[in-house]
Amino acid sequence: MNQTETQTMRAVDDLPEYQKTLGGPDWLVELRTKAFEKFSASQWPTTQEEEWRRTNLSAFEFESYSVVREPSGSVPTIESLDTPDHAGVISFRNGVLSGCAVRDDVLGRGVVFGSLLDTISDNDEVIAAVRSTLERSVEESDNRLQHWHYSMLRDAAVLLVPAGVTVEQPFEVRLEFDGDEATHAPHLVVILERGAEASVIRRLETPSDDEVLVVDANEFVVADGARLRYANVQRMNEESLYFCNDRGNVGRDGFVHRTETVLGSAVTKSRYALELSGEGADAVLNGIYFGTEEQHVDLRTVQQHRARHTTSRAFYRGAVAGESHAIYQGLIQVDGSAAGTDAYLTNKSLILGEAARSDSIPSLNINTDDVRCSHGSTTGKLDESQIFYLRCRGYTETEAKQTLVEGFFEDLIVQTPPSIHQELRDLVMERIPEGE
Repeated sequence: MNQTETQTMRAVDDLPEYQKTLGGPDWLVELRTKAFEKFSASQWPTTQEEEWRRTNLSAFEFESYSVVREPSGSVPTIESLDTPDHAGVISFRNGVLSGCAVRDDVLGRGVVFGSLLDTISDNDEVIAAVRSTLERSVEESDNRLQHWHYSMLRDAAVLLVPAGVTVEQPFEVRLEFDGDEATHAPHLVVILERGAEASVIRRLETPSDDEVLVVDANEFVVADGARLRYANVQRMNEESLYFCNDRGNVGRDGFVHRTETVLGSAVTKSRYALELSGEGADAVLNGIYFGTEEQHVDLRTVQQHRARHTTSRAFYRGAVAGESHAIYQGLIQVDGSAAGTDAYLTNKSLILGEAARSDSIPSLNINTDDVRCSHGSTTGKLDESQIFYLRCRGYTETEAKQTLVEGFFEDLIVQTPPSIHQELRDLVMERIPEGE
């Protein structure tokens, strides 16, 4: 890469100048401009807001972070993929496309998978679908971090599966970030048309020890009768910051299974709001998180029931060790028109350190009587009798604890795509403190 072409600017103070370097179609330029107007008119979230009461942003000097405009075209794009393990793989480094490969038989069924600007920019039908999705998100964005994300949006990974097409192998999106005090705004748009089926794995990593700020956002549109399985694996280094706002919409008789995995970053603050907008829509929202040392993890899910006879389940499980602090906020929201809703959410927390802390805040907002909605929460330590039992069977104390912690997460791990089961087990095992 020609380093002389790289431009570095402040992510807040120089944002208008940075936007000028991004280019893209007129509609995307206008979208960034509108997002910047909302950004300029807003303030950073404060602890006076319920959603942010336990995550204080005042300690972060966002003005000190930079955006790096790296030139694209430095790595050639691959058009076909000869492997049975994936339907397609796309990778970005610091927001710039570094590779894209899709199986020939998948392309032959009309599936579109690639970069918004570099690989599908001439597909008018797909661009129109992505544009409407992004424009709605900007219109409905409600906090300054979201506005910031769309102001910095350069490119996005895009998956569109045509009506009636089922893809058995997962698509994978790989994201790498570096640059000390650098800011990045990755984005993913998944659109499944009527009756389509697909699964997606998304990985976020920081191969260096740089302090990176990632302001993330993703959109999922699941049409009538379509089925999506999605797993997000965030394993950034523990010097970095991660903020994420995800949105989803499920149509009539559609289904979404989503697993959020947080095993990295010094601070994580995420929100996933899923609208069940068609009658008979169904969703499962799973979460796996493990805080160590002084990590701060604040996760929020919103199950928005907009139509009759919709179903949703949220199962979040987390462990905290050292001096880490984890928060889970879950909301079931039922509109007055959503009679027959069946919804549940639960959070189970495992405390592995005397100084560790876990907060669970489940809540309901019900606007009709004909529903079945409930929530639950448990917090506790490892069962000493179970540790004793395993030690009597020849396990060391460390092995006994590792076995129990792995078992605590296992039923959620096995619901993710098989290709990442062992990876998630290994990541969990690595985080179990010795001597606790």
